[in-house]
Parts: sequence; C-alpha cells; structure tokens
Amino acid sequence: MSEEKNTISSDFFENTERLERLRMYEFVVSFNALMKSLKLYGNNNDTVEKNILKFKEVIKFFFLSEKVMTLTFNGNDFFINDVRIKKKKTSQLTFDDLENFFISLQIASITFNSIIKESTIVNFINSGQETMMKKLGHDEVFDYFQKLLNTEKIDLTITRRDSSGGDDLFSILDKSQMARLLYRNLVNDHKLYRSKIKEKRPLPIRKAVRNVQNAIDLLTDGSEDSQGSQLLTLASLNSLKSRYIATHQANTAILSIAAGSQLGIERDLLTRIGVAAYFHDIAIPEDSKGENSEHSEKGFAYLSRLNSLNFAMMEAAITAGLHHRTYSFDGDPIIPEKPLMSTPLGEIIKVCDYYDLVTRWWPANEGFPEKRTNAIVKIFEMSEQKCFSSIAAKALFSALGLFPPGTILRIANSNKLACTIDIFKNTGQKGKAAILDKKLNFEGISEFLPQELIELPDEIRFRLPPETNKSILDSFENTDKN
Repeated sequence: MSEEKNTISSDFFENTERLERLRMYEFVVSFNALMKSLKLYGNNNDTVEKNILKFKEVIKFFFLSEKVMTLTFNGNDFFINDVRIKKKKTSQLTFDDLENFFISLQIASITFNSIIKESTIVNFINSGQETMMKKLGHDEVFDYFQKLLNTEKIDLTITRRDSSGGDDLFSILDKSQMARLLYRNLVNDHKLYRSKIKEKRPLPIRKAVRNVQNAIDLLTDGSEDSQGSQLLTLASLNSLKSRYIATHQANTAILSIAAGSQLGIERDLLTRIGVAAYFHDIAIPEDSKGENSEHSEKGFAYLSRLNSLNFAMMEAAITAGLHHRTYSFDGDPIIPEKPLMSTPLGEIIKVCDYYDLVTRWWPANEGFPEKRTNAIVKIFEMSEQKCFSSIAAKALFSALGLFPPGTILRIANSNKLACTIDIFKNTGQKGKAAILDKKLNFEGISEFLPQELIELPDEIRFRLPPETNKSILDSFENTDKN
C-alpha cells in the first residue's frame, strides 16, 4: 500500500502572499478614509462610524500571529512591517490625507498593538489634526504631538522621521528636506561601496538605484516646488566634509540626470545614466584629493568583477573605462583623430564629469578652478574638437542655464555679489540668487533677470564659506514653507 504524502502547492504560498498584500493595501485605504471622514465630519457621523468599523475589521488580520504592527511612510511609499505596499495602478484612490499626516507631523512610523481601541485611533487622529492646525515648525511639531499624546494617554507609539537608525528608507521629509537628505546619502554611501570593494563583495546596487530614482523624481516632477534648482545647487558644492571623490560622484550623477532629462530620455534610461555616473570613479581611493591617477581600466575591472552586469552596471563599467579618453584629469583636451564614442548615455556622463572636475577646488591642484560659465564654453569648444558629443554639451547647457547654479556674479549698479541658485534662461523670466556682502556672508534671496547680473573678470575666483553654503541651502526650506 502506498503512503499518501501531504504536500503544499506553490499556489498556496502565492495566494497567501497575495492576500497579505491585499490586506495591507486595504488597511492603508481604510486608515486614509477614516482620517478624511474625521476631518470633514467630526466624531459623531454615520460615515465616520462606518469607516471605524472597516478599520477595525482590516487591522485584525495583522494580529493573527503578531501582537504589534508597524506602519511606515518614507515620503513615497507605505510599508507594513517592512514590506512595501504596492499601489494599484488602475485605482483612482489616493492616500493624500494619510501621507500629509505623516509628513506634517514629521512621523516615521506608527506602531499599533493588538488590543488597540477604536476610541484610541479616533483621539490619535484628532490630536494630530489639532497639532497640524498650530502650524508649528519642523523642529517643534513632533515633540508637541508626542507630548499631546502622553497628556491624553493615547497608547500609540510613534517614531520621529530622523530617528530611524540611519536608514534613509524610512526618513520622512518634505521635498526640500528630501533633496538635502538624498544628496547627503549619495555622498555618505560612497564609503559603503568602497568597503564592499575592499572585501571583494558585490555592491548593494538596489540602494544606489533607489537614491538615483529619488533624484529623478525630484528633478523631473515639474511642480511649483520642484527641487531641481536645489539639487543643482547642492551639486555645485565643493565637497561634503572633505569627501572629494564621493562628492564628485554625487555631483556627476545629479548633473547627468538633469542633462539627460533635457533630452526627454525616459525614466529607465535616466536610471542607467544616474547609476553609471555615480559609480564612474568608484576605483579611485576614498582619500584621494584630486591627484592624477590612471583609474579607468581599474574601474572597469572593479565593476565587472563585483557585480552581475545588469544594464545600469554595464553602463557604469563602460563609462568607468572610457570617460577619460578625450580629456585629462587636469581638464586638458585629448583631441582624437576621429570621434571616440563610449555609449550615447556615457557621452552625457563624460560631459558632466568634466564640468564638475574643472569647476571644483581640488586640494591636489594648486591652480584656481574654471569659472562655471567658462567651463560650458570650453565644453562646446571641445565638442567641436571631437572630444565630446555636441548633443550632450547642449543638454548640460540647457540643464544649467546661462549662469549655472553656484556661479558668483556681481549685481549691476551695486557693490554686492550674488550666487545663483536657479536656472537662468533668456525667456524674460527672473531667476533666484543669494545676495552676498563683501565678506561673502549670506544676506538673503532675491530674483534677477540675466542682464541684471554681471560676470566677474576671469582672474577673480571666490570660494563660499561653509556657513554661507548652509544659509543658502536653508533658504530653500524657508521658501517652500512660504
């Protein structure tokens, strides 16, 4: 007699996972609906009662095997117990009220326990709405809300957006803060990738891809509070805490995405450009200060050996191997007899690499960096000499404008200087610039037409003090609040 075997089909696991994700989606929908109805109708309302019952029904699912459940929002996506909740592409539902609740109150996560009461949820939401109405500053709102919860004895655990253990995945920020965090992560993560190389272990590509995709979102969203100008201003900084190569890679990635977007390149290819630009100099030692070094072939070898070459990393490997074939680290052209193409995407990265290379203060170089406006002119000249693709040169110029962010100019009919923090174009529209006094201290932000700003003589170079850079970056956040 044969013995019957108990087997569990793969369909069982697939269906279970599908049900779990559906319940997660339903939970966020019900939480958002409850929050919206409370805001519109107050506590005593039939719609609110129905939404409370729906919320209670859905949340029970998560306590079948666990005593707590944590909901997190990272500025783009919701997570339940570290699993991302996928939005339905065909659904017209939005989570605006819930997203605004997290962002406005600077919350990273909310933890629910299995004995949660409906009155606790209602009081929690109402306390949050009360806190938001006070229009407190970013640094004050979380502490006020948490104190209010303690006073009202509301038993729900919340975590602050900047207390998430250093993992940028769960940082909750407004757009201006997201831009600054993104830039900091691009620079700081360089140390992680270098350590993986030393250990001869694969690079955590997903982390880089996520940062690049966040940069694409902030650069190309087209809204009034687009962070394109701030990201390009960040990419004009000389370095972050003396991390010269890490800053150079972050700058090149942002510039390449901005230039690529001017050509209407689709998101998938922009991701390849950004990742390739971010890793193009990964072979250069972390403590390098701008010394001339033969790093191209070594960079190709690193990327080829340490990763399965998906398209983004293949682009990075090719760029690492070819980007210095037509110019030296000193910025001098190496004129080829005929055009030397890397790849179409690589040509964009080459132009952006060159621009950041020659406009930054490198400790190993005794001379002054190239003026930003002169660097653009030189790129066009070198494209005529077959060093660069002319299309890539035009794309970078279109992204940066007449006076690229970070350009120091003189204000016409004034003895003051200005540092551009916007995209200036010949369209009759004004662009923003930071006004500086004689000691290069920050005085405020003003708007100018291009003809109201005058270029400085070639022999004059200024380097902004760190405190002025900080004031300029803080101005973006203050502008967004207004």
